[in-house]
Amino acid sequence: MEQGKNFGIIGVGTWGEMHARTYANTPGVHLEAICDINLERALKVNEIIGGNAKIYTDYQDLLSNPTITAVSIVLPDHLHRDAVIAAARAGKHILLEKPLATTEEDGRAILAAVEKANVYLMVDFHNRWSPPFNALKEALDSGELGVPRTISFRLNDTLYVPTKMLSWSAHSSVAWFLASHCLDTLLWLTHARVGMDAVERLFCVSRSHVLKQKGINTPDLYQTLLEFRSGLVVHLENAWILPEGSPSVFELKCECIGERGAFYIDGSYHGTQKIVTRTVYPDALVAPRVNSQPTGFAVESIRHFANSVIKSTPPLVDGRDGLAVTRLILAMEASAESGQPINVKDIWQQP
Repeated sequence: MEQGKNFGIIGVGTWGEMHARTYANTPGVHLEAICDINLERALKVNEIIGGNAKIYTDYQDLLSNPTITAVSIVLPDHLHRDAVIAAARAGKHILLEKPLATTEEDGRAILAAVEKANVYLMVDFHNRWSPPFNALKEALDSGELGVPRTISFRLNDTLYVPTKMLSWSAHSSVAWFLASHCLDTLLWLTHARVGMDAVERLFCVSRSHVLKQKGINTPDLYQTLLEFRSGLVVHLENAWILPEGSPSVFELKCECIGERGAFYIDGSYHGTQKIVTRTVYPDALVAPRVNSQPTGFAVESIRHFANSVIKSTPPLVDGRDGLAVTRLILAMEASAESGQPINVKDIWQQP
């Protein structure tokens, strides 16, 4: 039997709480410590998972705990660099919520620190554990659909997310928050290991009206066309201005058309569950609870990282995957700003 390991969490907001619940219910994992700048929040999450974790309000103090082997970093996008580099220097394996970074410089600095420290870094692109997307990947890999020719991928959020759920949405964008998941999924589905080499050109349009009127200076939406070297054309839609009355906080739909067949995914309005009194489609795939315990593919990605640390085997997603996505989103922003297509392959050389 593998010996258990001590884990810590830096940042226990909505998704950090999911990490805490998952670690607390994963064999071989001991949740040693929780850190959040909001002490009340840290204490509340600790109580939820049994009240046995040490509490910190400064992540440097958590990282100085020599008994901790690995940490989840669940901080706002723009705060990733310093925390990840500090964790790497402290010799901790790292599970980082997407995106890796929001600049090329920060992404490279993170990868350099992780390589120097010889620790694992997994970026939490949890769609890779999604049953529907794994079924699509199997259909593509087996040749059942033939050569993929076009994909339409829509992942949107309601206004609740940028206006109420996230206090830091003005420091990010729906591209970093949602498109990052989509882009990694596309690269994984098409076996594009380094990403930038597979996407030759993209054109992106962005609009800023609804959120700006609410005093939040971040784009409402991005519409992106990506041309792959293989000839595949992808349409990507990301917005976080759906009405709060929508039956789910998110909307996920994906359509893949190949030469011999098509595959359709509805990850939000799938009809597995429906509450008609509130017109709500409860989550049945991402992170539902069964017998009060977390389950779903978002939980499985966290457990995969934990098991990688316990077994000393590299996780299936790493920092290079994260850097590929960061570069593509930077290209999206550049295209939206200039109003011109971006020849992606001409911008950056691979590390």
